[in-house]
Order: sequence, then C-alpha cells, then structure tokens
Amino acid sequence: MRNALVAAMFAVLIMSCGSREPAPARSPQPAESPPRVFVEAMLIDMHPDDVTRLAGKSFEEIATDRGVRVLSAMHVLATDNVSADVEIRRGEHLLPPQHAPSPEIELRQDAHDVRFEVRPRLVEGDAVLLRVVLELDGWPTHLPHLFISSVIVRNRQFVPFRTDFPARDGRLVVLLVKPEILRDQEGWRRFLERRKTRPRDAGPASPSSRGHGRTHPQTG
Repeated sequence: MRNALVAAMFAVLIMSCGSREPAPARSPQPAESPPRVFVEAMLIDMHPDDVTRLAGKSFEEIATDRGVRVLSAMHVLATDNVSADVEIRRGEHLLPPQHAPSPEIELRQDAHDVRFEVRPRLVEGDAVLLRVVLELDGWPTHLPHLFISSVIVRNRQFVPFRTDFPARDGRLVVLLVKPEILRDQEGWRRFLERRKTRPRDAGPASPSSRGHGRTHPQTG
C-alpha cells in the first residue's frame, strides 16, 4: 500500500513539473482569425528629382541617405478591410512654418500632430489595396493638411506617395508605405523572427514623442 502511494505521488510530481523543454513562442494571431496587415510608414522630405532613387531600397537605407530627412516613422497593425490609425505628437516643428503666429497666441507643445490612417484590403495574388490618410495639424503656424490616396502594392514592397505638405527649400514631403500580409500563425512566426534581427525603426527619437494605434471597424 505504501509503495503504491509513493508511486502515485511521484507520478503527480512528474506531471506538475512537465517537460524541461521551453514552450514554443506563441504568435498573437489566433488559429481562426481574419488576416492581418502590418503597415510601416515613413514621412520624409527630399528633392523631387531624387524620388526615383528610392526604388529597390529598404527603409533603413533610405533613412541613411544623405539627401533624405526623416520627419517621422510609424507602424500600425490592421485587420483585412478594417481601418486603423496611429497619432504622433511632437513638441518639435516637423515642417517649416508658413507664417509667424500672433504674439498673443501661445504655441502648443503638441504642434504638428501627424495622424496616419490606413485601410488594407487583400486582393488577388500577393497584393494589398491600401487606402491611406495622412493628416497634419500644424496650428497656428500651418494650415491643416489632409492627404488621401489609394494604391495596390505587392506584399513587403513599399510605395511612395507625393504629398503637397509644405517643405524646406523646394523639397518634397513623401510618404512611404510598406504592407506585410500576415495570413496565419506561420506567417506571424516568420514576421516576428525578422523583426528580432532587423535594426530599430528609422526616425527621429524624441522624449516628447508619443503615439498610439487604434482600429475602426468598417463595412463595405
């Protein structure tokens, strides 16, 4: 009887300890869920004639290009056919002032807020239809600017959007957007492995910068 009790206790101990092998990393993508799209975006200014030089380069290579000035870098995770956005608030001026504010107007610390919104929709093949919205609130030194466009882009390829935002010395403000489709858990695993080994996101780091992402379910 005593031997049977000891054997039973030993078995319970083995079951509670479990295997010594670490549990595999779990992806944030549930087994049954709609595809996700991870969208990277970078706001830069450069000479208009140099935009064609961006082809074939990575975001890291573009950020270190001497002819490019990075204004902001951001990313957002969106569900297929659902809008998501991110807001970047900075205490620095991202763009040159269009006019001087009146002396009685106190400059806000969050001047030049940037809001980036994207709605990805998977299309046939390895491509995504992106609807992007870029909004600049530069009160009181700038008029509000709103840029809206749509384009089909292949997975993990970036597309440059030429905006009409004000820039310095005849330069052009360009929005770069790159989607990555995450269809299943295996796609998530490969994505997370790449993110571990890649350099940190390019873009100016500022203690006053903060951002958040959110999704907006839509139909149609």
